[in-house]
Amino acid sequence: MRAGLLALLLALSLGLSLQTQHAAASTPVFEAGVLNFSLGNPTSLAFGPDGRLYVASQTQIRALTLDPTGLTVNSVEVIANGQNQVTGIAFDPTATSPIKLYASRREPSATDGYEGRVSTFTAPSWTRQDIITGLPNSTPYTNHYTNGLAFDSSGKLYIAQGSNTDAGLSGPNYPETPLTAAILQADIHAGGFNGTITYNPAGTPTTDNVDQTGGDVSVYAPGTRNPYDLVVHSNGKIYATDNGPAGPNTSTTCTTSGTGVSSADELNLIEQGDYYGFPNRNRGRTDVRQCTYHAPEEGTGVDFTAPIHTFAAHCSCDGIAEYKSNVFGGEMLGDLVIAQLIFGNVVRADLSPDGLSVQSMTTLESDYNLPLDVAVGPTGIIYIAVHGDSQVAYLAPMSVGGSAELASVDTGVSSGNPALALICAALAGTALAAIALRTTKATGQGRG
Repeated sequence: MRAGLLALLLALSLGLSLQTQHAAASTPVFEAGVLNFSLGNPTSLAFGPDGRLYVASQTQIRALTLDPTGLTVNSVEVIANGQNQVTGIAFDPTATSPIKLYASRREPSATDGYEGRVSTFTAPSWTRQDIITGLPNSTPYTNHYTNGLAFDSSGKLYIAQGSNTDAGLSGPNYPETPLTAAILQADIHAGGFNGTITYNPAGTPTTDNVDQTGGDVSVYAPGTRNPYDLVVHSNGKIYATDNGPAGPNTSTTCTTSGTGVSSADELNLIEQGDYYGFPNRNRGRTDVRQCTYHAPEEGTGVDFTAPIHTFAAHCSCDGIAEYKSNVFGGEMLGDLVIAQLIFGNVVRADLSPDGLSVQSMTTLESDYNLPLDVAVGPTGIIYIAVHGDSQVAYLAPMSVGGSAELASVDTGVSSGNPALALICAALAGTALAAIALRTTKATGQGRG
């Protein structure tokens, strides 16, 4: 009775309908903060099977033990130092003991053009072991590396692999090679798995005529330019972000070039064998689709699969995670959370029930200094690797931690309204209080 009367009074004082109140109450409300921890220019985040938050920079990896609220770091363990270009970390859900962290990295002593590796660091000594070698790497021409890692429920490893070129044409860049510009797959638990990738010719690539001669790593889906991260969703589908080219020159056929590319970034639903539009003339020798560039705005065609969302140009939309918490009454359950490095935003992609499209793209928080990756904790807290500030920030659901921040609601009523203040105080601690709380921004990004 008390809650019903107070809700009615609040509706009257704000001049809102009960239907409008319900919509406002269901809007996700987060409290922004920063963990008491610093690591130089973090690149990747992942929760381990031990419940700790693992944080990587290009050279270091740390494990954070959080307090029960998830908002304070109680202790830090050193996992690795002295690494090179670590851009992705992940854990295999089928093998939880001993704890084994998988990391993508660069090995500078390897053959130029093939410096990418996937290595494991195994507790308790965190000994490093290379499980895949010979992956492509575009250093020193571009910053396209072996990037994000993700496992499916059977333990297969998926790798977001960057391209060698800007838009399919070599010079001075290395030409594309058999495993560049693609989502790769490796069944690392298969009997006799061979992670040593070899090529013919074996040296630094100089032409399109390079063949893969060894290694149990294959192209799962071609045509992604520089996918920074990917996630295997609980719906069984794979989603990956991708960074668009600078242009203007690109490959139009296996022997001709032209101008005119889109610099838009992409969110792709990754299907095995689909071609996502970034050319690779090396693979085009046997799959002619892959010689032709397609802009994301073209829409899906016979030989090309378009993204499910096209972001504004050069947002550098990178880290991606699934929101698996039931907080907010399940309002965000199954949504994707994405970091936009250049724009400084963390955004939410609301997927359709079948997971085949994006219903809306909204901003959860902005003004970060180069947010690069995201991870979602078990209580619904979103953690952000803020590359530019060497910090890990968080967005905590108001029902999980932090204090309620009372603010004016966009109703034309002053935040100093005495009746509103009285009612908010009476409603404190109830779900109805969310009506008077700061709500997340909902500004659309890019072109859905």
